[in-house]
Amino acid sequence: MVPSKLKRHLYSSHPSCANKDKQYFKSYLEPNKKQKKFKKSAVTVSVKALKANYHVAKLIARQKKPHTVSETFIKPACMEIVRLMLGPNEVKEVNKVSLSADTVKRRIHDMSIDILGTLIKKLLSAEKFALQIDETTDTKNKAQLIAIVHFVDEDFIKEHYLFCKEVPGKLPVKKFFE
Repeated sequence: MVPSKLKRHLYSSHPSCANKDKQYFKSYLEPNKKQKKFKKSAVTVSVKALKANYHVAKLIARQKKPHTVSETFIKPACMEIVRLMLGPNEVKEVNKVSLSADTVKRRIHDMSIDILGTLIKKLLSAEKFALQIDETTDTKNKAQLIAIVHFVDEDFIKEHYLFCKEVPGKLPVKKFFE
């Protein structure tokens, strides 16, 4: 704030403190700085905990399990194993890993964006690529559109699924023996 506005604020909003010297206000500033440092250290996540968080999210995504499995099963199981094998003090370290359903969802989303970015870079550097689009139906006879890309990466032909989206509406059931 501009000093004149700060002084006016002090006299109008805090008249009991208006006649105090600078040292009085500095004494309030020091504990506030310490509290900010403490809050920052309490909120920041260690690199190991963040790495563990991403690894668990990757396992959940690969197994196609619901995101809630992390907080209802995985974390309690890990904490119990660590408590029995290493002791109660190490459980505090495992407890630092946030495995809420929302966190796992964000981590999986972050990883998918990273994979998509890597794929786009590889496609842009590839000399040639092929895009295959196909229509199929699922078990409920709903139409789905699938896009697959093929390209050469380091002398190997790679294949990546770009997406699989449901097409609105139903397809008629095809009879094979008509």
